[in-house]
Amino acid sequence: MIYFAGLREVVDTYLEPAQVADIERAYQVAESAHEGQMRSSGDPYITHPVAAARILAELHLDHQTIMAALMHDVIEDTDVSKEDLANEFGDQVAELVEGVSKLTQINFRSKEEAQAENFRKMMMAMVQDIRVILIKLADRLHNMQTLGSLRPDKRRRIARETLEIYAPIANRLGIYKLKEQLELLGFANMHPMRYKILKSAVDKIRGRRKKVIENISEQLQRRLKESHIEGTVIGREKSIYSIYKKMRDKVGTFNEVMDIYAFRVITDSEDSCYRILGQVHSIHKPIPGLIKDYIAIPKANGYQSLHSILQSKEQVRIEVQIRTELMDQMAEHGVAAHWLYKSDDATTPTENKAREWVQSLIELQQSADDSLEFIENVKIDLFPDEVYVFTPKGKIIQLPKGATPVDFAYAIHTDVGNTCIACKVDKQFAPLSTKLVNGMTIEVVTAPGSKPNPAWLSFTVSGKARANIRSFVKNMRRDEAVNLGYRLLEQSLSSNLDSFEIEHLEQTAKAINFDSFEELLAAIGLGRIASVLIAHRITMEESEQDPETIKEIDENAEPLAIKGTEGMVVKYAKCCRPIPFDPIVAYVSAGKGFTIHRQTCPNVKRAHKQNDRYVPVEWSQEVEGEFSCDLDIEVFNGRGVLAQITGIIANQDINIVNVKIDELDGNINILHFEVRLKNRAHLASIIKKLRVVPFVNKVQRQN
Repeated sequence: MIYFAGLREVVDTYLEPAQVADIERAYQVAESAHEGQMRSSGDPYITHPVAAARILAELHLDHQTIMAALMHDVIEDTDVSKEDLANEFGDQVAELVEGVSKLTQINFRSKEEAQAENFRKMMMAMVQDIRVILIKLADRLHNMQTLGSLRPDKRRRIARETLEIYAPIANRLGIYKLKEQLELLGFANMHPMRYKILKSAVDKIRGRRKKVIENISEQLQRRLKESHIEGTVIGREKSIYSIYKKMRDKVGTFNEVMDIYAFRVITDSEDSCYRILGQVHSIHKPIPGLIKDYIAIPKANGYQSLHSILQSKEQVRIEVQIRTELMDQMAEHGVAAHWLYKSDDATTPTENKAREWVQSLIELQQSADDSLEFIENVKIDLFPDEVYVFTPKGKIIQLPKGATPVDFAYAIHTDVGNTCIACKVDKQFAPLSTKLVNGMTIEVVTAPGSKPNPAWLSFTVSGKARANIRSFVKNMRRDEAVNLGYRLLEQSLSSNLDSFEIEHLEQTAKAINFDSFEELLAAIGLGRIASVLIAHRITMEESEQDPETIKEIDENAEPLAIKGTEGMVVKYAKCCRPIPFDPIVAYVSAGKGFTIHRQTCPNVKRAHKQNDRYVPVEWSQEVEGEFSCDLDIEVFNGRGVLAQITGIIANQDINIVNVKIDELDGNINILHFEVRLKNRAHLASIIKKLRVVPFVNKVQRQN
């Protein structure tokens, strides 16, 4: 019980004796389970869960969380089962312990996938009980405090994970006390030399700064007393990691960053916060644009405070944070303040914010195809530099920095995002790719039946928007692949698939390890398996299949008709830009579908006759859509030539995508047009129109 004494001193200060007794029983189970186990440092293993439990006890977490922290490794590392814990301590404690346990029984394709899957499990456990993540943060903090015994490469890997995942989670949950410790330890182990240099530099100037901080603190405190406002002024020292981040992000040199003196003023009410801000501004001149009101509009993690950066008469920059005592406790403890202050039926603003975020993880989980995509989306939301915009009814919506109206639409509701077609920014129509800034009012225009555009992925930034768009694109691509696979298989069969029994088709799919016939069609459409092989599997017994017969029938198969409506599974090569009724051939990329080339394209001219990745295709008689084509037009120099050429092209119902101009000699320029048109006849008509223009010397399509 020697290791339990320090923890007991802390829990005795705020828990009931019966609860402390339960914690002692949990300690005894953990000590017995870990008996004989040692840490890399050589210490008995039990010292780790006790240290993690003490970190949580100092945040005044409830007794069940402390018990789970003491036993958080027993399921993973010992013979104790979840059922054993449930019988001894109840279901809640057992669920907490199980939620913290790492995945160890599953084989992953890569270390990254294993880490991502472990992280996904942690996030999903948070949805059930947010205390899981508090235990995990305490576990990580103690591991960071004892990294010294590990190899340098392992220290750097763990430190990077801490800086990229765990410190941002602590920040997102508003627990600055844990966040700053995780950041400092992560930085010290990730970049030990940079840490030493910065720490040494900070230590050197600490004495000089101390006098300045004392003088400014006295000045501010005196003004509060004269104004009869309750308040305590505290001079703060910036953390080494925050200094490093500012320097790394080129906010300033070390001297410029250290020239800012930080103070916190703690008062008794919101009203006093604003009155103090006025008094501070009457002493020192505020810098425009650097005043932030996080009381009226709290941060995503529930953080509330008034921030202002000022310039003193001595040309010293002063950063002041003004908040109530409750706001200060919330800032330090975040979601953990739920247990510090709450009665049984109350919730803190920070807890509400945290739970909103945790619930949003469910949507990301449902939309993401794999763990790596899920963690990518969550990381986006872990690093928000917030933008605050308004709905037409005045509701404030918080978005990550760089957000667009599409992000806004998905923040309102998934269905609004999926069906949005346009937007108004401050009552004026604007592109959906517009970058939003604080204070804008956004109105989204929707249309029933409209769908997300894959191009939105190039400018959306919020995890929710990107996850939903990706999910839609994947489903759309799969539907298109199934449709193309259906057509390819019917082409190879030379008959209608409806003439075959569905049971027979399903059996054929299962015989070659596909879950369903639809999955098999998607694989055909994506070029993963040849349609002719499946056609013969369907029409004859496997034992009767003759490779030579298959090859002969495949060579005699009718070319696939390209309609222009195949979607993302059929692409048109940029090297030769085929248009309807050009002689064409298709190259099959496994898993990506078909790429259509002109038969005269240098990239396929010789290869397609020998390579079985090329398949015969032809244009359908009813092709839909517009297709890109490159035109080179030689013109004699003259006033208004470009305007006249573009006018002629536009009058032929042809869309101009891009124009480049090259000078051939002093008298002749070459105009390179990328246009969108319907087919070869459409192209021939515009070439005919251009050739009769007096100042046009030559018109030709690029090869």
